[in-house]
Amino acid sequence: MNLDQQVREKYYDRIDIAQLAVSILVFFLSFIWIGLTSLAAFGQVATDYGTTVAFEPGMLIGLALTGLVFLVIALVSIVTTIQKITGQAKILKPAEEKAIIWSIAGFLLVLGLAALAGLASAEIKTIVLAILAVPGIAIPVFWLLRVGSRDQKELNPKRNSGILTFSIGISTPFILLVEVLVFIILIIVLMSGLYGKPEFMELFNTILNDPELLQNDPARLFSELETMINLSSLMGWLLLVVAGIMPLVEELFKTLGVWLLKVRDPDPAESFRVGLLCGGGFALFEGLLSVSSLQSSSIEFNEWAGLILGRFGGSLLHILTGGIIGLAIGKFWQDHKFGPLLLAYLAAWLLHGTWNALAIFGGVNPLINETQVQAIWPYIGLVVLFVGMLLAFLRLIKKARITMDMPVYPTQMGG
Repeated sequence: MNLDQQVREKYYDRIDIAQLAVSILVFFLSFIWIGLTSLAAFGQVATDYGTTVAFEPGMLIGLALTGLVFLVIALVSIVTTIQKITGQAKILKPAEEKAIIWSIAGFLLVLGLAALAGLASAEIKTIVLAILAVPGIAIPVFWLLRVGSRDQKELNPKRNSGILTFSIGISTPFILLVEVLVFIILIIVLMSGLYGKPEFMELFNTILNDPELLQNDPARLFSELETMINLSSLMGWLLLVVAGIMPLVEELFKTLGVWLLKVRDPDPAESFRVGLLCGGGFALFEGLLSVSSLQSSSIEFNEWAGLILGRFGGSLLHILTGGIIGLAIGKFWQDHKFGPLLLAYLAAWLLHGTWNALAIFGGVNPLINETQVQAIWPYIGLVVLFVGMLLAFLRLIKKARITMDMPVYPTQMGG
């Protein structure tokens, strides 16, 4: 090579190339998602009273805006990764602490506008609540992420958007796929035990002929199932899936983004922040899609507010457990002790399972208790657990800050 020829400095590695590829994929998938949702708005179905729309307008608006949120996050990741590859990476200074206060004010404003929308006509209320559901879910997630990184001297938009994009486009869909496969297997096992019973076949045919039975009269469904199988056994299966298997799968794979950054040799504080982002991406995906799918024309403000506040607790849960595991992974790389890492996974699983179990009892008790008196204690437990998680979150931030003050070897490239 000619000595006079300038050697071009390499600003990127294989992680950057992988981030760019994943971000482009998620960007186009989000674009397709928005297009399909928009086309679904023109779908109609025939009924006894004429034709009607196939999907609730509020649900379609929520799903389209959800796709838009994912598209914007992926676009930020694309732009910042290209800047890194071309040697123009930018590191931002954290916003002032007032940003956290403004986030709280914004969330309260969303709730206030939603309450006012309840006074409008049904059509306007549906549209407004569907639109407000997106910031109602997103603001708490980004607020918690900002609180988790408030002692960070510099913000890395490439890393932040990249981890969120990976969580939204790769790890979370993979988790959902595994959960669906597990659910199908368990349903096959359960149905095989009931198949052949005349009363079960009669109920099965009833549901086939009247699918709205599951939605319109769940109490009757529980009553008829109770005559065929022991109710405690049914609750046991439900707890096994929702409070046992699902949290285990989610906590095992939710922080895949932390493991993939091993090549960067991050310190425990950095692993902690990446773990928070992994949990935040999962919380965004789950929260936006679940709440959007429940936006119907019959939803009232109190129901809508219950969904938003419930997702606030779910977002805190996912971000907290992501931080617990992320910090443990960073310490594992530092001192190579497997015990604390295993305990972190176990703690995250138990915390997640407890939250889901209380949510199950809160939802099922009104169906199986005529007086509904016992339906109160699960919600009290959820509130107590939420306060405990918030305190644990703040304590974990302090613990990560201590590890940040310890001397570490600098890495060659950030992001």
